[in-house]
Amino acid sequence: MINLAVAAAFLLALHTLPSTPLRPWAVDRLGSKAYLGAFGLTSLGALVWLVMAFNAAPAAEPLWIVPGPWRFVGAIIMLIAFVMLVAGLSTPNPTALGSRPANPGKQSWRGINAVTRHPVLWAIGIWGLVHLLSKPDLAAALFFGALALLAIGGAKLQELRKARGLGEAWQAFASHTSFIPFAAILDGRAHLSLGEIGYWRIGAGIALWAVVLGAHGALFGVPAL
Repeated sequence: MINLAVAAAFLLALHTLPSTPLRPWAVDRLGSKAYLGAFGLTSLGALVWLVMAFNAAPAAEPLWIVPGPWRFVGAIIMLIAFVMLVAGLSTPNPTALGSRPANPGKQSWRGINAVTRHPVLWAIGIWGLVHLLSKPDLAAALFFGALALLAIGGAKLQELRKARGLGEAWQAFASHTSFIPFAAILDGRAHLSLGEIGYWRIGAGIALWAVVLGAHGALFGVPAL
């Protein structure tokens, strides 16, 4: 369990570095491409370490009781996460690495971006939280909790970098969208349009969710329902 805790702490600490003065220092010395390559490889290695440590962690007593209906509730929440993931990966987004906001008032805050500025990272964060609640032991808390915190916390750190680097262009985008999913829609700053998200994206997300739901036991050894 110590190995898993160290792996989780290392992965989280590693992804705070881009928001510290160490990032420009490393970019100046390595160059942008070399820095991104080194950071990507180190991140991949840290993730592999975390997965291996989780698989090797000993069984532990449950930390809480999971209500019987939770699996069905969790499955529905995961359906939303899968749609967010597919739509986020296939929609231009100002928060993506290396991108800049589109012209304010046009496409940058529509579609899945109206739901949240970070659809992909929130999809990963929701996945982590749903699985954390579904498997209430210490190993799962460290593994899924670290990945959920990495995704959601990473999104917040990314916002701070974008705000510093893009100024008014970022503010225009942020004023019509929200960090927390559906918050801008609920307070009237954005509107939910399935057509703007893309019916094919929604269909693809549902199809992927159905495949993973059906194959969950074969793929991961634990049935989803």
